[in-house]
Amino acid sequence: MQIDPKTALYLEFLQFSINENVPAPQSIEKMDWEGLFQFGVEQTIVGVLFHGIEKLKDHSHKPSVVHIGRFYAYYQRIAALNKQVFQDADSLTRGFKKKFGVDTCVMKGQANALLYPDPYMRTPGDIDLWVDAKPIKIIQMARTFDANAEIGYHHIQTKCAKTPVELHFFPSFMGNLFYEYRLRKYFNKHKDEQFRNSQALPDNLGQINVLTPAFDRVFQLSHLMHHFFFEGIGFRQMIDYYYLLKAGLTNEEKTETQQMIQHVNMKKFAQAVMFIMQDVFGLEEKYLLFAPNKRIGEMLKNEILQSGNFGFHDKRYTFGGKSVYSQYLLEIYRNLHFALDFPSETVWGRPVSRWWHMFYKAWLRRQTLKHTSTQP
Repeated sequence: MQIDPKTALYLEFLQFSINENVPAPQSIEKMDWEGLFQFGVEQTIVGVLFHGIEKLKDHSHKPSVVHIGRFYAYYQRIAALNKQVFQDADSLTRGFKKKFGVDTCVMKGQANALLYPDPYMRTPGDIDLWVDAKPIKIIQMARTFDANAEIGYHHIQTKCAKTPVELHFFPSFMGNLFYEYRLRKYFNKHKDEQFRNSQALPDNLGQINVLTPAFDRVFQLSHLMHHFFFEGIGFRQMIDYYYLLKAGLTNEEKTETQQMIQHVNMKKFAQAVMFIMQDVFGLEEKYLLFAPNKRIGEMLKNEILQSGNFGFHDKRYTFGGKSVYSQYLLEIYRNLHFALDFPSETVWGRPVSRWWHMFYKAWLRRQTLKHTSTQP
């Protein structure tokens, strides 16, 4: 897909917004500020773009007061939401320890926001809380807050804070069950470290446990890969990974991360992500995990531009409102477009693993009912 000049300028401005060493685009006088705002809404990165606008305070081609005001108002709403989610994350961390005696770890979301130059500029979502307990126990905890909490394959959605919460049995999964087995072994091997990695929140909003950088580099890549093959992925999640890599790593750490990524068959996807990191975001070569793959990277970039945040703006495929079986068939059809490059996920993986997910969720429901009925 050929990128139109307006979108190319939006991407230049995005690179300027996240990279302090990049000058403002030379063609900024041609910027469609209303179009940039809509681009930010579709990709859920308005706060990030506002960070770039703040850098234009002395620029002769900065946006009008009206446009600045619109970005600023949106940023203020994001900042207020971030403050609430930070507070909820702290409350959940303390509450689960006090009420259930278990440790938790915040993944993605507010943990990622701490890596941004402004922790309030990232548009927040729900809280992904990894809980140090068995799945049945986690489901029982969730049901104390919400009797109708929905059981998923690797988490359960519940209402235990003002912010929507997903309580995770394990962090993430692969479409291919063989490589998921390897990924789960890695998660279990380094699990204890994650529940001891405490970090303070900004403005004395509390304390949470977050993933260690080494663990996070593997986990977040698996999360990106999962959503690429289901629904779609947007620039917000890619920017999360940019700031994670921008934090830096030693040669030894890079080697360990590379080996683990190859062990779970994510190298080719990682090379596409590295293309986004370098071509779109301007990340220096020393921070890249692998050499970028331009061909697959261009495909990934086009998918991001067409689908928006989590595929919500993709006019080609609509998963929302469809039955589980309709989603299954649509996912297979969509992923066949990527079968030549990713056969283990699209051909030998997801068409099979989705059935395993269904049986496993049914087993969890039966076991939960069994434990509930045997309690005094």
